Amino acid sequence: MSDPSLKLRLVAHLDVSAASGIACVAERLYVVADDLLELAVYDLHGARKQSISLLPGELPREHAARKAHKPDFEALLALPGGSLLALGSGSTARRQRGAWVQAVAAEPRSGAVDLSDLYAALARELPELNVEGGVVLGSQLYLASRGNGARRENALVQLDLGRALASLQSERCLRADSIVRIQRVQLPELDGVPLSITDLAVADAGLIFAAAAEASANTYDDGACAGSVVGRLATDGTASELVMVARGIKLEGICCASPRELLAVADADDPNAQAPLFAFEPWH
Repeated sequence: MSDPSLKLRLVAHLDVSAASGIACVAERLYVVADDLLELAVYDLHGARKQSISLLPGELPREHAARKAHKPDFEALLALPGGSLLALGSGSTARRQRGAWVQAVAAEPRSGAVDLSDLYAALARELPELNVEGGVVLGSQLYLASRGNGARRENALVQLDLGRALASLQSERCLRADSIVRIQRVQLPELDGVPLSITDLAVADAGLIFAAAAEASANTYDDGACAGSVVGRLATDGTASELVMVARGIKLEGICCASPRELLAVADADDPNAQAPLFAFEPWH
């Protein structure tokens, strides 16, 4: 693992703090934060354009209560046709909700998605399920479960895209029968801290991933971050070409903005800190 060979270019500081997922559709950036109930929409320079409500209601302001009640949107992925899917992490019962967003419609709208059937099946194989990334590649939808619990079990989950879309359209849910396979992903440590996957993207017609070395004891609590890496990920779960990005930065979301450039958002685990938006060129 090289240290560090990727140069992050700061594009902007966003007006959200806990940015956790990012997608690029039709020259717009869509960002979810794990402590909000809305989708933030920006131009490619990081200027806020609008907000789209994901779920109704309000979250408590006090930190511990907010953490306990939030849906914990950690993954955001673009679906065929321009819609978006925001996914809760599944690390608690409250976090088994998602939102299906018609983002490019004349009047953007969203609807709740029930993830409980899918997540219950995944949790039988991955007891510390913590979905933090997702992407569509070909006819498959891939999810990443972050191994930042005691078991340190990173995993790549493959879903049949056709079945997933059918259940979204007919029942507003994702069902267990869309699961194709679950692959464990072995990652090294960074400065003695295990790396765990924080997002997926597609580049060069294959999967790439971001991973952070966060010293957390479980999937619920935050910890000090030693740094982040990006790498390639085969569909069988084999990670390769890991490159350290920066020390002390926890990359939470990545997406492909052009054939050569990727965008990333980071989370400082500080509600008073604006999330940075970075651009970088992997392996060039």
